[in-house]
Amino acid sequence: MYEYLTFRKFATQDEACAVQELLVENDIPCVLEADPVLLPSTFIGQNFDLPYRLKIPSNCFRAADALLWQPVSVQPPETENDYYLLSFSDDELMEVIEKRDEWGTYDYALALQLLQARGLTLTTSDLERINQDRFTTLATPDNGSTIWTVIGYLSALLGGMLGLFIGIFLFTAKKTLPDGSRMYAYSQHTRQHGKYIMLLGFISIPSWICYAVYFNGSLPGLGTILGLMSNVHF
Repeated sequence: MYEYLTFRKFATQDEACAVQELLVENDIPCVLEADPVLLPSTFIGQNFDLPYRLKIPSNCFRAADALLWQPVSVQPPETENDYYLLSFSDDELMEVIEKRDEWGTYDYALALQLLQARGLTLTTSDLERINQDRFTTLATPDNGSTIWTVIGYLSALLGGMLGLFIGIFLFTAKKTLPDGSRMYAYSQHTRQHGKYIMLLGFISIPSWICYAVYFNGSLPGLGTILGLMSNVHF
């Protein structure tokens, strides 16, 4: 039994349902999920995360990906004169081709046709090489942010929950590759830091609580913790 993993994310339900219908027609099982909006945009600002997710079995990723990226014919009347891709330079259009996982099938097909119209034709072997290079890039673990690693250490040392969360995230975060395989998102070196931050948080947080209870006779509030932390010298 293969695990259902997120295959694509969409901004609207109509987009998600259109792809779901295409996959089901080709005997690829899928589940559509919607992430709830916890707070209105009035409080949290613009929400850039795509709320609709299509999940399919991990062993179906290659077939589904090939299905979505079948050649699409783009007719000139379908494209508005002010469509943003029409103003892209050759290098920008190549970036659309190289990072097709970040663009829609329509933009990908249009970019290919625009490049061809400008005398830059990409062969099937060229596209296969580009896709393989992109897969290699996506499969390379991230080194993470040094700033967030330092913040994680400091927060964990001072008993902050933020440090614990950063450590757990760096150590356990995974990503799904275009072929459906899963791998750790961060390099072994970064994950090692995440492990140390996590362990430091597990030790430091109870220690701060015990320290506060011993000297104050009660569990500390936020003001007490901040007061104790202000007296710490390194």
